[in-house]
Amino acid sequence: MQQRLTYFIMAVLACLTAASASAGSDQILTQQTTLYAQPDGLRWLDDPDGRLTPDEALVALQQGAGILLDPGFPSLGFRRGPQWFLLRVDNQSSHEQWILQAGRPHLDYLDLYLTGADGQHLIHYQAGDRIPFSQRAIPHPELVFPLLLPAGKSQILLRAEGGNAIEMPLTLMTPMTFQQQDSQRQILHGLYYGSMLIMCLFNLLIFLSMRDPSFLLYVAYLGTLALNLFTRDGLAYQWLWPDSPWWNHHSLPVLNLLSVAFSILFACYFLQLSRYRPRLNRVLRWVALLVACLAPISLLNFHFWIQASTALALPWVLIIIFIAAIQAAQGHKAAYYFVLAFLVLSLAVTLYVLKVFQLLPGNWLLEHAIQFGAALEALLLSFALAHRMTTLKEENERIQREANEVLEQRVYERTQELNEALSARSEFLAVMSHEIRTPLNGIIGTLDLLRDSGLSSKQMEHMHVIEQSGNSLLQLINDVLDYARIEAGKMPLEDTSFQLARLVEDCVALFQQRANLSGNSLHHDISAGLSGEVRGDPMRLRQVLVNLISNAVKFTEDGKITVRAYRELGNPDCVRFEIEDTGIGIPEGKLPQLFEHFHQLDTSTSRRYGGTGLGLAICRQLVEMMGGEIGARSIDGQGSCFWFRMPLPRATEPALPAEPAPAQEPLPLVRLLIVDDNAINLMVAEGLCRKLGHEVEVASSGMEAIRLLLQDSRPFDLVLMDCEMPGMDGFATARQIIALQQSGQLSQFPIVALTAHAVPDKIRACHEAGMITHIAKPVTALKLDHSLRAVLAGGR
Repeated sequence: MQQRLTYFIMAVLACLTAASASAGSDQILTQQTTLYAQPDGLRWLDDPDGRLTPDEALVALQQGAGILLDPGFPSLGFRRGPQWFLLRVDNQSSHEQWILQAGRPHLDYLDLYLTGADGQHLIHYQAGDRIPFSQRAIPHPELVFPLLLPAGKSQILLRAEGGNAIEMPLTLMTPMTFQQQDSQRQILHGLYYGSMLIMCLFNLLIFLSMRDPSFLLYVAYLGTLALNLFTRDGLAYQWLWPDSPWWNHHSLPVLNLLSVAFSILFACYFLQLSRYRPRLNRVLRWVALLVACLAPISLLNFHFWIQASTALALPWVLIIIFIAAIQAAQGHKAAYYFVLAFLVLSLAVTLYVLKVFQLLPGNWLLEHAIQFGAALEALLLSFALAHRMTTLKEENERIQREANEVLEQRVYERTQELNEALSARSEFLAVMSHEIRTPLNGIIGTLDLLRDSGLSSKQMEHMHVIEQSGNSLLQLINDVLDYARIEAGKMPLEDTSFQLARLVEDCVALFQQRANLSGNSLHHDISAGLSGEVRGDPMRLRQVLVNLISNAVKFTEDGKITVRAYRELGNPDCVRFEIEDTGIGIPEGKLPQLFEHFHQLDTSTSRRYGGTGLGLAICRQLVEMMGGEIGARSIDGQGSCFWFRMPLPRATEPALPAEPAPAQEPLPLVRLLIVDDNAINLMVAEGLCRKLGHEVEVASSGMEAIRLLLQDSRPFDLVLMDCEMPGMDGFATARQIIALQQSGQLSQFPIVALTAHAVPDKIRACHEAGMITHIAKPVTALKLDHSLRAVLAGGR
């Protein structure tokens, strides 16, 4: 009863003041118009102490109290206490159902009172972000109320209150128009926040692939900024936390502070301040940490922190623009995009802050300035990050290119060092071979001279020991040179037809006498399928067989040695060789080490039987070079079996029959000039040649040889030239002699190298100097005789 009386009094007072122009005009709703954005005649009354009741506020507003707001976007800033608004409407249309959208979603409380022209109370609604979402009259992110407006005049009283800025845009529309507007709004929101989400996910994937913190911090910054805007539009309350009004109310300051904190960190990493401005980087990182720590503190006082966090955004964007501008002025291209992006955001933030603090009049564009600024900033920062990614890629490519160049340079230097080392090793081996062969030539040649000097049997036995020792040393030198040639890939391989059975028989025959002396039975077992000719390298095959048979004879006493050769059943082009003995055997655990370089099973064996450990290593490498494999099986104390297999296909064309060797006729007397700086070698060569019946002249240097050739009226038939001599060496001497022959000052005669050099490079150098052949020291009378016969026969 009392309430009805109150409304009656209010209606009377309303009638008394209806004519007053200061009370404002009615908003006329016509049949033709279905949407009224910010209707005319909205009156506002500030109630800072909260003393007015709805009835009192209505009467006061009807009497002209308060301020008549201009049409537009009323923004009243931060206000304490209730704010009352009155809108008078005159429904002259046939539509009774209307929808009123009032205020902004972040408003704490908004009450709506609808009364008729007669002051009768029609309805009361309550909304706001501190009211549970489920209690809203219409479940919508905006503050929306359904109105049933009868024909004629009605009054809409609004009560707004909250710690956030008070903004009161009003839109009155029919339900159909509201649905159309809402559909468009949802599409725009979906496009806007969907693009934000896509940019976050895209940059997150880039971070996962590149591990650059800039992209992760950009995702954190853009994510918190987008969530901030999502909350301001009321969408977070609808979709994320509809049952948490307390958090919905306090979330904005937290998100404001986190957005600022992440933007500081992102700027530090993106602008590489740790590299270019380390002190400023440390300061800003501490500031970011402080701002992030203030986020939970803001939950204690919403009214203060919503203003502080809003005001904080303005100086920060101005500071970061200034820092980025300095970086851009110093030539950092990525900073240009950064300056432009934050300049757009700073403009949007500045306009919004000025509007919030009532320094600019409110409107719809300013209210949504941050949304537009954030979208443009995100787009520009995407370009900035893309440019940064391109820059990082180019930088990585540059670093990789420089690293590759450095690596290639180091590889080149190491290759040069390796080549120099290999050359030095080859040179060392050549020198050592030459220096060892030189005294060996004196030893073996002298022994050959002494052989027919009438020595006693005891002296012949001693000479034989010396000769065997010299031959062993010569074999060692040959093994070392073979190993070096194989390691350098310079070991030549032949592909010719030969009689395999005869080759095996010859190899066995070489060791028949040694085997008999050791009480061994040495025989061969050659398959009938090997009677024809095969294709391969007979010299290297012979080298392998001789080495393995020699080892079998060496390590066997009073036993049996069998050499087998046969074609494999599954692979008829492959021949398997086995050298089996009943000797000392090999422990099973040491079999894998047999074919390693310079390896012997134990020192006692090497002292007793001799050897260097190179023979089996050379055998393995030769067999593998010819496409085969080698191995061994053994029982300690019971003997061993060394085997190897290699492709030796049957020859499709038989080898040319060897011409019968001509009978060894006595070599006619020839006149020789021997040139050597080593007195012993000169004496040995002279003695061997005289032993063969030749007339010999000697010279100890190249210059002496040329002088002798020019002064001696009798012609020479052949010159034996040493290569390593002081002053004019053998190569230069040979060239000089050939030049004299070509000029007609000397007669034509061949020059033969008689040198301790036995490596391919030196042999090639001999031929390049004009020497027609090469005789390697040490020499014997037989070896020298064969060589001279071949040279003189070819010359004639």
